[in-house]
Amino acid sequence: MIPTKQDNANAIPADQTFNMFGVLLNFLVTPDETGHEVSLFKGTLPPGVVIPLHSHDEPEVLYVIEGPLEVYREKGRSPQGWSATQAGGVLAIPGKVKHALRNTSSMPTTVILVAQEELYNFFRSIAQPFEAGQMPAPPSAEDMQQLLAVAAKYHYWMGSPEENATIGISLG
Repeated sequence: MIPTKQDNANAIPADQTFNMFGVLLNFLVTPDETGHEVSLFKGTLPPGVVIPLHSHDEPEVLYVIEGPLEVYREKGRSPQGWSATQAGGVLAIPGKVKHALRNTSSMPTTVILVAQEELYNFFRSIAQPFEAGQMPAPPSAEDMQQLLAVAAKYHYWMGSPEENATIGISLG
């Protein structure tokens, strides 16, 4: 039998929000609840938030609930470059594809993300509890060092500031 949140007193409540470098995350379904197959998240990108260029072995599927989401993909089934997806749109990002996400609009973008256990573990390693009513602070130099260390632990590739600048992302 696969455990559920109701069975596990240590489970993270779905309504608890975490801050991951400006992205607000809710862990809705953990790998423990799916026999270590997949996890489900709700992510909110406030206006101006960027997820820099990166890649990992695991695929991601995103369903945009509200607001626009811009996605950059370097290779894969979609052409290279930025594309915009509106509410109701679905994006599949295969593993090993360099990609970035951003919200350049004036409204928050909310997505549902389906990912495998390794990506869940990565997120849990860097996400910090978030207090409602507070604005997420920009990442400090120490935060960025932690991100790079955790990314290396999981064998994730992170784009350099120059590689990000090439696609229109400023990391400074």
